[in-house]
Amino acid sequence: MENSFIIDNLLQQKEGVRLEFMALPNKDAIARTITAFINTQGGDLLIGIDDNKNIVGIDNAEKQLVSIRKLLIENISPTAPISVNGINYKKKDLILISVWEGANKPYQFKGNIFSRENDSTKRSSVDNLTSLIKDRKDADFHWERRTVLGSNLQDLDTEEINKTIAMFRIYKPDSVIEDVEDFLIQMGLIQNGNLTNACMLLFARNPTRFIPQSRIRITIYPSSKPGDTYLNDKIFDGNLLNNITAILNFIDITFGKNIVIDGVLRNEKLNYPLLAIREGLLNAMVHRDYNSVNGFLHISVFSNRTEIANYGSLPEGITIKDLKKEHYSILRNPDIAKICFIRKHIEMIGDGTLRMIADCKKNAFKLPVWSSDKNITTVTFPDLFIKDNKNEGVNEGVNEGVNILHFDDESEGVNEELNSIYSFIEKTPGLKAPAIANILNKSLSTIERYIKRLRDSNHIEFRGAPKTGGYYIKT
Repeated sequence: MENSFIIDNLLQQKEGVRLEFMALPNKDAIARTITAFINTQGGDLLIGIDDNKNIVGIDNAEKQLVSIRKLLIENISPTAPISVNGINYKKKDLILISVWEGANKPYQFKGNIFSRENDSTKRSSVDNLTSLIKDRKDADFHWERRTVLGSNLQDLDTEEINKTIAMFRIYKPDSVIEDVEDFLIQMGLIQNGNLTNACMLLFARNPTRFIPQSRIRITIYPSSKPGDTYLNDKIFDGNLLNNITAILNFIDITFGKNIVIDGVLRNEKLNYPLLAIREGLLNAMVHRDYNSVNGFLHISVFSNRTEIANYGSLPEGITIKDLKKEHYSILRNPDIAKICFIRKHIEMIGDGTLRMIADCKKNAFKLPVWSSDKNITTVTFPDLFIKDNKNEGVNEGVNEGVNILHFDDESEGVNEELNSIYSFIEKTPGLKAPAIANILNKSLSTIERYIKRLRDSNHIEFRGAPKTGGYYIKT
């Protein structure tokens, strides 16, 4: 795994409450430390580095990694997101284990509860256990866990829930899940028989009915300043999991890609830093302050930059400077973060801002800049804009290819619509009708009608399973 920059950063830090180096993969010691991290402030355990920061490496690292991951996931309870990754650093194999601070304290390993004191892992005292229980009670009053009156299981997108259950079973193979309701209870998304805010945000068919501030807006401006004139303005009002896919597809079409010829090879180069934008979007969605009805998440594309502005200040104790180095990862919404981790939208815990910086460096984009003011946190990507100051990405994605197809029994307007959708599927294959309708800002019934026409005429086809497949150009 190419994440040597993370190791560089960790080696500059001292061992402490959130960081420990371990030379040998002693499994019980690893489990105790990870349990303590979850019960305290979260943290990183780097295995293959001794106390003097000498790189000793690990033999049979891949086999060790699988064994350690299995031990931690099966034996630490309640279930917590645990990121276990192998990284090759200076020709040595290392294992990095990262966790967030847990929201369901106290966590235990084989019936024992541990916590961190400075750079040591210790069995929890009676006083500390009382504190952990208080933390758990406080978490139960958090916005995520407040119940949504008037909602029920019929308001949820069971397809998305079943996808999540399938991925959770991969993450924790020994899990026992009776049905959708049982899974939601285990994840803390049903409290006292009622659906929570986090549950509605993640899985509701129509979340804005219950949480109107969950909408996400993308605006493309013709100049370097916001105003009443814009090239495109779109609202995404689906649940969080649907919005992730729809927004990333919209961004991909908006910025587009260039074709680069290297000798006889034809390569595609994205016009934007994909990983950095993805991390920036996920950070904003997961750390957003949903408590206020005035909250928002707004992505703005100007003529000289792109901004992701998020309602919610940085957590207490975190500064803008901290985002450029290894820092505390304090979760505002741990239940939402857990589901995003299970769905693999979050691949590594913590270090998201470092990964954004590394991705921009790797792909020759200017580094992101963070700012925080008046309870709004913004990440700006300088010089990231639509070339020639036009909404080329979306317009070309929809309009290019008009008149490729012709249907004698259809009007000119319908022919243009059919060609637009055909061209869109050609550029972004694998999407289902709801995602296409969302991105093109058309009604689902209209898209389904045009897709049926294209299928009946053998121009497109559906490939894959009904739940995970999508539409492709028929070859």
